[in-house]
Amino acid sequence: MRRRRRSTLSLLKKKKTKKTKTKTMSPPFDGFGGAEEEEDEGKLTVDAILESEQRMNAVGDYELDLSSRGIKEIENLGGTCDQFDSIDFSKNEIVKLEGFPKLRRLHTINASENKIEKINGTNVSENVPKLEWLMLQNNKIRNLVDIDEIAKMKRLKCLIMKGNPVCAVENYRAYCIYKLNDGLKMLDYERIYAKEREQAKKMFGEDDGKAAKAKTFTVGKRGGRDDDEEEEDEAKKTKKKPKNNAAELAKIKAAIANATTLEEIAMLEKAMETGKMPSEYNK
Repeated sequence: MRRRRRSTLSLLKKKKTKKTKTKTMSPPFDGFGGAEEEEDEGKLTVDAILESEQRMNAVGDYELDLSSRGIKEIENLGGTCDQFDSIDFSKNEIVKLEGFPKLRRLHTINASENKIEKINGTNVSENVPKLEWLMLQNNKIRNLVDIDEIAKMKRLKCLIMKGNPVCAVENYRAYCIYKLNDGLKMLDYERIYAKEREQAKKMFGEDDGKAAKAKTFTVGKRGGRDDDEEEEDEAKKTKKKPKNNAAELAKIKAAIANATTLEEIAMLEKAMETGKMPSEYNK
């Protein structure tokens, strides 16, 4: 009998030690997801999309705010169920602009202040067919070949590339105007004029044989127009004399160049039409 009791006690002790071992091996619950959260860091998950802010922006578009989340790759956007007019990807770690599913409603993408080096124009053009606004300010796009990718987006009306190395390439602006569709109205916060389109065709067009003029083209000037002509056009638009309006328009242009949100840009664009700086910027 004693031997039997000893054997049962020893078995119970062994079971207890096994239980304690399994307890110590499992990590304590900290209430914040633990290892799972580390795995999801930098990933755009469906949960992250559902938890992100959704709002009606200043121009009346339904917008999804995915800014400043450390996102490295665009993925899982099918989780949006194509409910948004605008998506803000600004201030993330995205390297390549691609990964879009079919989003027929989406017409504005803000991918400013990322690390974008490459653009998959086919993916964006086929899956975001109504894209009109593309903001790529302060990224790492270096080559004019990437402008060819953007040219696949046939409905673009506004493209912002300021702060990318490609902007320093000779005749960058003229090349963009030549390659992109005639519906493009604004490039880098500057309106595109008909005379610029003519100049760009003469530089890069194959039929007229006048590409040699590209060397005399001054990047940054609107198709070689002088300041007086620009002032006159702005004056006609605002129905005011250029001398009285030049300083105010310069302030508005500077404010547009420093704008970081679509709401600011929309407000300042309206200010360009009136020639008056919004009261918020005069304080």
